[in-house]
Amino acid sequence: MFRSKDGGKTWDKILFRSDSAGAIDLAMDPENPRILYAAIWQARRGPWYMSSGGPGSGLFKSSDGGDTWKEITRNDGLPKTTIGKIGVTVSANHDRVYAIVEADSGGVFRSDDGGETWRRTNDERNLRQRAWYYSHIHADPKNPDVVYVLNTSLYRSVDAGRTFTPLRAPHGDHHGLWIAPNDPQRMINSNDGGATISYNGGATWSTQDNQPTAQFYHVIATTHVPYRLCGSQQDNSTVCIASRTDGGSIGEKDWYEVGGGESGWIAARADDPDIVYAGSYSYLSRLDVRTGQERNIFPWPDNPMGWGAADLKYRFQWTFPVVLSPFNPNVLYAGANVVFKSTNEGQSWEAISGDLTRNDKSKQGPSGGPITKDNTSVEYYNTVFVIAPSARDSSVIWTGSDDGLVQVTRDGGKTWSNVTPPAASLPDWSLISSIEPSSFDPATAYVAATRYKLDDFKPYIFKTTDYGKTWRALTGGIPEGQFIRVVRADPARRGLLYAGGEFGVYVSFDDGANWQSLQRNLPVVPIHDLVIKDNDLVAATHGRAFWILDDLTPLQQLADTVARSTRFLYTPRTVTRRGLGGGFGGGGGGPVGVGRNPPGGAAVFFFLKITPDSTTDVHLDFLDGRDSLVRRFTPKPRVPTDSLKMKAGMNRFVWNLRYPDASRFQGMIFWAGGTAGPVAVPGTYKVRLAVGDWSQTRTFDVRPDPRIKATAADYQAQFDLLLKIRDRVSAANDAVRRIREVRDQLDGASTRARGLPGDAAKRIAQQADSIKGRLATVEQAIYQVQNRASQDPLNYPIRLNNKIAALAGVVAGADAAPTAQSEQVFAQLSAELQAQLDRLKAVLDADVPAFNQLVKQSDVPAILLR
Repeated sequence: MFRSKDGGKTWDKILFRSDSAGAIDLAMDPENPRILYAAIWQARRGPWYMSSGGPGSGLFKSSDGGDTWKEITRNDGLPKTTIGKIGVTVSANHDRVYAIVEADSGGVFRSDDGGETWRRTNDERNLRQRAWYYSHIHADPKNPDVVYVLNTSLYRSVDAGRTFTPLRAPHGDHHGLWIAPNDPQRMINSNDGGATISYNGGATWSTQDNQPTAQFYHVIATTHVPYRLCGSQQDNSTVCIASRTDGGSIGEKDWYEVGGGESGWIAARADDPDIVYAGSYSYLSRLDVRTGQERNIFPWPDNPMGWGAADLKYRFQWTFPVVLSPFNPNVLYAGANVVFKSTNEGQSWEAISGDLTRNDKSKQGPSGGPITKDNTSVEYYNTVFVIAPSARDSSVIWTGSDDGLVQVTRDGGKTWSNVTPPAASLPDWSLISSIEPSSFDPATAYVAATRYKLDDFKPYIFKTTDYGKTWRALTGGIPEGQFIRVVRADPARRGLLYAGGEFGVYVSFDDGANWQSLQRNLPVVPIHDLVIKDNDLVAATHGRAFWILDDLTPLQQLADTVARSTRFLYTPRTVTRRGLGGGFGGGGGGPVGVGRNPPGGAAVFFFLKITPDSTTDVHLDFLDGRDSLVRRFTPKPRVPTDSLKMKAGMNRFVWNLRYPDASRFQGMIFWAGGTAGPVAVPGTYKVRLAVGDWSQTRTFDVRPDPRIKATAADYQAQFDLLLKIRDRVSAANDAVRRIREVRDQLDGASTRARGLPGDAAKRIAQQADSIKGRLATVEQAIYQVQNRASQDPLNYPIRLNNKIAALAGVVAGADAAPTAQSEQVFAQLSAELQAQLDRLKAVLDADVPAFNQLVKQSDVPAILLR
């Protein structure tokens, strides 16, 4: 126990029991802060064992703010046998102290004399089951008879600890409770599902579905389009979730459970990703997502719960591997201490290996004790922890065990070779956390191992190029105390590696010889798995859910020549037409607390050693397959939507695949219409970056959404009509803007004519009013001039420009050819618009010149037509 008297600047150790025990709870007297109660817990956990309790556990009291302590563990009324974990709390009556004690004769205890004497008030098992995992107790700050105990449920007693009833909390397994000192109705509970708040003493609680705190063990990416991410969440369910959606965000509607349980691996068939296999200690399910039919296909369904590993025919780890063959979706592997193989979706299994572990019986005893056993399979040892089939050779399968062995078969499991790196490089009893077979060479694989459970926090990464005959360590650049759980090799660039560890993600450009941080905006959080899919890097974090690094293009193309260059334009990856919004609209952000979609469109990366000065001409151009300019973006755009922002270093610009927008005018209000340009059709495009006299051009493809069956002719017909619509909206809006410019000039001329001799002022004003009247007729036919607020169109009917713009939403609502009626309506509206434009032209060609002749006689400035 440590204490600071200067706000945390310095600390003094004030209570110590032994190197086998540590402080676990601390309670302060609410009336006298110098009175403290502290619990010490003797506990130890290793890869194959866990213990709770022993001579180091105890309960202590200080009456001088922690300067001195008195042990009260054996005070009258407390258990006399071995003590385990203790929770302690002080009630509103400072003499009343509650404790929950792990012991053979344990339970809830109460003292009414400041800890001098005790009596057990409750010994129910539901309050003290799995005591090492729970054993938390909290007193109400106002009522000394009210006390809470946290276990699988949140329990409350209103009779001084004699009886307890469960409160309805939104999740099970409770570990923390804060009660407002001045208002016991207000409390915060932490449980295995997150944090939740109550304002009515636990009668109701806030949601926990707004906290992205999932603890994932592994992640896979399915073959859905767009791909989905699947993983198992500690203390929760399995989940599959969209990597992107067609809406504005990724929310609860975009995820679903896929069988299995909290700890297992997941495998989804490549040919039918709605058939999902998911494991979790003694369970392996085959789920058809479409029908909801879930079947237990565990290779050896003899439930081991409560038994030690040595008593079992097969040893399956808490998070045993479940993997599909990359060559044949009918071949499924599962790992125990042997490798199981099924070719009929789990209807039957064959062990294709002998025991691939060290099989040390001394490390297969029951877990827990000396008071309470805890055999959940977390401590089951000598198991296969990872199975990694080669994607280059269907006969090559690698395995890694939790006791440090790497094995490989080159004949589909008929024979296996122990190819573990030498103990001088990888000490015995390490955990082989991941194996990554190379996408380029079947003899090459990467191994990540951990030893943190043995108090060794160093990173261990190895590579072999000869099926494990020799190994090379690859940890340069990774800090000594930051162990690594997973290594993945980029399938597009040989030697580009990614590693995930306890504190984040790393990247190597030289096949692991040197590593550097790839953290960016990723929270500092344990990384348990990585996967590369569709040129994205996905991280499964243990505490902050899934994260995606969109588009690995710049990492794949980065080279020394790029780093030394003054400017460089990267080649964009192939773009899929999706996530661009319908009609003249665009995608959009979603509410706070949901997943964000990646930007829709073509992501263009470019490097600038220095930021160009304001006098340098800079533009980013997009060209079609005929090298015709589609759109230009510059730092000094004509319209804000064509703006290009730059900085020294790496830049990313996302073109939303849209052609230039229709023109607008100030104050314009549309109903169900907009001005964004049409989306480019699938095909080949170019991007060109120009800085002064320097330029660089890259080619990229835009492909259709593979879920959509539209033909090239359909896309072209849609684009052609949308382009016509855009041009007609521009013509209409330009006409309104021109009318208003001329009208302003007419008003100015009339104002300046006042005071002229004779009737000159009168004649100028009359002529100006006449022209304004004719202009107003045209304007009111093109635009609803009475609109002042967004819902005014419900009161004042929309006019031609709005009608034509709204038609774009009809035409672009889906990737399809325009309907015949859309063509017909456009032809009609276009003709009506043309009639008004012709009337406007007549005014501008005849009436305005005549007016200019009139004002010229009086030296009044003429009307300028822009």
